[in-house]
Amino acid sequence: MKRHVIFPTNRFSGARAGRARFTVAAAAALCGLALTSCVTSGAAELTDAEPGGTGNGDLMPVTFALDWAPNTNHIGVYVAEELGYFEEAGLDVEILPYGSTAATQLVSSGVADFGIGGQSSVQMARTSGLDLVSVYRVTQTDTGQLVVLGDRDDVNRPADLDGQTFGGFGAPLYSALAASTIRGDGGEGEFEEVVLDTGAYDALSQGRIDFTLSVATWEGLQTELDGHPYKSFRYQDYGVPDQQSTGIVSSDAYLAEHPEEAEAFVQAVARGYEYAVENPTDAADILIAANPDTLGAADDLVHASAELLAEAGYLAVDERPIGAANPDTWDAFGSFLFDNGFLVDSAGEPVETEPDWDEYYTDEYLN
Repeated sequence: MKRHVIFPTNRFSGARAGRARFTVAAAAALCGLALTSCVTSGAAELTDAEPGGTGNGDLMPVTFALDWAPNTNHIGVYVAEELGYFEEAGLDVEILPYGSTAATQLVSSGVADFGIGGQSSVQMARTSGLDLVSVYRVTQTDTGQLVVLGDRDDVNRPADLDGQTFGGFGAPLYSALAASTIRGDGGEGEFEEVVLDTGAYDALSQGRIDFTLSVATWEGLQTELDGHPYKSFRYQDYGVPDQQSTGIVSSDAYLAEHPEEAEAFVQAVARGYEYAVENPTDAADILIAANPDTLGAADDLVHASAELLAEAGYLAVDERPIGAANPDTWDAFGSFLFDNGFLVDSAGEPVETEPDWDEYYTDEYLN
């Protein structure tokens, strides 16, 4: 495939400008693919923050780093805060707004105690030397998909995307997901790529690209609400291994020094997400009320997303406790990363032996 220069796009224009600040959360879920290279300018710079928060009386201080603007991936954390689950667990949790440093980097460096980080993010970052371990899995399956405009009569399957123009986000894994999906449908997986910023969906609607990546639980829902749904192709329907694409991470260093806080935090978060599964409407209201500036005008989208996450098995499945790791997906997607050369060590050299993936996650604090 060929890669081209960045399109000089604004984030959103025309009628869509009014919801610009919520649609960027789609990129957050794309980071649920989730790469440590998802580092983009945001609301606040956090690299000089103090770990552990300020505390509140006898409560144990804990800091939690967001990976983007607040969205439904974070719903259980906001529920736990609003309904007092953290306080009941003896915690004073400070939710750090997203800044220009990735949440995974803040956690690895000890600036934050916990943060959002998906499966592939942990697998790539820990292999490269970052101190990260997955302690809770928010989504039980991948939320990503390839999308084209719904009125493209010439594109009815991934193989039809051969030779077309892909709007990527600068990370090789995105291109690999697209190519693997196309090849899984019998195509060649050959296309031209242009690297985009968060204006990818405008570029798609304007015809400057033919397809891009989207998130079924956010951007995909927005197009349905707008009355112009995408045609979408889920990677896993075409042979790409599944992954628990959004999760919560901590560091081995923090867990060793603060096991009680870790257990209290993870179990309170699990209660928050359990509430969101059982009460998606109320949970959506809590998320919006906690973030009126960014989500106040996105009521329909937030509620639709919360309902989909709860009802379609994204947040919880019958096979295992809520938030638990699925060893099969960690092994399978880890092998995908290894076989396609995405894993490097701390020196930047390709790893020659596939890691032992069960060292990258733990369910210890859920019990």
